[in-house]
Amino acid sequence: MMFRPFRRPFTNPVVLAIVGLLLLAIGAGLAFAQSPSTPPGYTMLYVLGADTLGVERVEHTDSTIIGDLRLRGQPRLRWTQRLKEATGTSTLAIEAWRPGASDSEAPMQRLTLRVRGDSAYVFATPAAGASLGAPQATLPSRAGATWLVNQSLSHAAWTLQRRARLAGAAADTAWVMLASGAQLTPLAIAQRADTTQLTIQGVSSLHTFSDSGELLQSAVPAQNLRGVVIRGSASSLDALVGRLATPAPAISYDAPDNAPYVAESVRVSTPMGHVLSGTLTKPRGSAGPFPVAVTISGSGPQERDAALAGIEGYRLFRQIADTLGRRGIAVLRLDDRGVGQSTGDFGTATSRDFAKDIQAAVLWLRTRSDVDRDRIALIGHSEGGLIAPLVASTDSTLAAIALLAGPAYTGGRVIAFQQRSAISQLYPSSFAAARDSMFKVAQQQLDSTAQRSPWLREFISYDPVPTARMVRVPVLVLQGERDLQVTAEQADTLATAFRMGGNQDVTVRVLPRTNHLFQRDPSGVPSGYASLPERAPTAESLGILADWLALKLKPGKP
Repeated sequence: MMFRPFRRPFTNPVVLAIVGLLLLAIGAGLAFAQSPSTPPGYTMLYVLGADTLGVERVEHTDSTIIGDLRLRGQPRLRWTQRLKEATGTSTLAIEAWRPGASDSEAPMQRLTLRVRGDSAYVFATPAAGASLGAPQATLPSRAGATWLVNQSLSHAAWTLQRRARLAGAAADTAWVMLASGAQLTPLAIAQRADTTQLTIQGVSSLHTFSDSGELLQSAVPAQNLRGVVIRGSASSLDALVGRLATPAPAISYDAPDNAPYVAESVRVSTPMGHVLSGTLTKPRGSAGPFPVAVTISGSGPQERDAALAGIEGYRLFRQIADTLGRRGIAVLRLDDRGVGQSTGDFGTATSRDFAKDIQAAVLWLRTRSDVDRDRIALIGHSEGGLIAPLVASTDSTLAAIALLAGPAYTGGRVIAFQQRSAISQLYPSSFAAARDSMFKVAQQQLDSTAQRSPWLREFISYDPVPTARMVRVPVLVLQGERDLQVTAEQADTLATAFRMGGNQDVTVRVLPRTNHLFQRDPSGVPSGYASLPERAPTAESLGILADWLALKLKPGKP
């Protein structure tokens, strides 16, 4: 596994929305010569390179182990693993808070997960003292498996301790249900000198333990990720947790030194009552009016730069703003509603709601004297490439829209492809019938989740083609040849839809050896994004976008 940003199911459909797509290359092993006792409380620092991403505080009682995981920019997770249950049963409770939530806020979701026999269950956690009631979902599992909090190195350590006690020191495989994805998968365990190697879905991590079985440290060398365990007095640990759990220092959205443009912090009030915070970059030394492009983020809660945690050097919208700013084009990039400095509720919004946010931003730009109201373009990436046509279909005064890896199929079809692709990559030697069975289970869970998720319910059924036929403004469709999230042939499907509606100003470019993030990539497999030699968007993709927008927006002209 790998470290991925928290995103909605557009890029990798999940069953449990609370854990999203933050998949840490996690795990732990033990020198299983002894059956260790319950580990004492400790704090684990999650360190990527020289940057501390967050902290996990682990405590235990006679009946439970509790982990409180806080990673900067990601939802806070609290997991409670029940101990001393009847053989064959494992119960895990998970609570999740929105990114940046204060300690006084209620969790946005509470679930109880259980494995009993060869079945796994998902329950809505009831009020204290109430019974679990009927499960919201039932999935096939394996006897002896347990739910695993993918994000938590500490929970993986408990998982393998449990496996050691059940199977003995010779155990080399453990079975878990991944909480992110609700997928049954094996963990391969191998002893290497004084460390234990854990391999899950093709990625290995190394873990060091004391002679008494206490976890000392973990590492995922391929990702430069470390989990450093610190033990000490409760007061000193609480102080450490408090310092690291505070929001990260504010990211600077200032223009680079000597850039030919300046950056202005802005706030856009919407008719829906929330405020979108963002940055407007515009040419230096002139009062305008300037042409301007508005960026639209892909799926999941994203800040204005569209940075992806764990993918060093990747800030798609900041890099687009810099490229266009050097061509005389202003750029407005915004924190999604409920993210960063923006207000509002991200969790209840659909793609159409996000389109209303962009409409509000366009109307706001048209009130500014330094913006040319007739030269406003939209740039949408991934789901943003679905949202931009929604806006343009009702606003023919826009100058242009650029779609970067925008989908042409219904969300249901996009997700089905992603599910089959993931199953084939994970289980290449399985019989076709077995893979079909896994796919059917994944589809059932997707349908179940959609009943509780307004965004997913709309996304699954929404067809971009009818909307594309209503767009009359110039369109650029930019696509990566190796994109395994929105496949390359969808570029031509979109272009055909625009032209069938009468729009003849449609440009299509499919870039070779380029993935969904517009990185240079020989395979396009999402699990490899963070380990590519060059992780920034390619100069070719940024150049094509800038050249096309310069033709449509004519910077430097009144």
